[in-house]
Amino acid sequence: MSKATRPSVFGAVTTPVAEVPAADSAAVAQTAKPAKGETGMFKTSIYLPLSVKDKLEEIAFHEGRKKVHDLFMEGIDAVLTKRGYATTAEMKDNSKAS
Repeated sequence: MSKATRPSVFGAVTTPVAEVPAADSAAVAQTAKPAKGETGMFKTSIYLPLSVKDKLEEIAFHEGRKKVHDLFMEGIDAVLTKRGYATTAEMKDNSKAS
């Protein structure tokens, strides 16, 4: 008795795909507003030692702030101001005026 051959998981990769017609640009509708989370903001991660994270949370708590994010923004504004650039609030206001 011989075993039946199993289908290859790579079969779809090696099988030629039929040509897909390009979408008609007139038929593709533009969205009126950006998708949720796409508000012109840049997202990034920051890696900090746990002791630094704890200290930032403590500072934020004692200053009556709700988030450590406020401290990050304060630091970014300090860096921008030190180098002669507009603060984040000023940049945001300028982009709204455009």
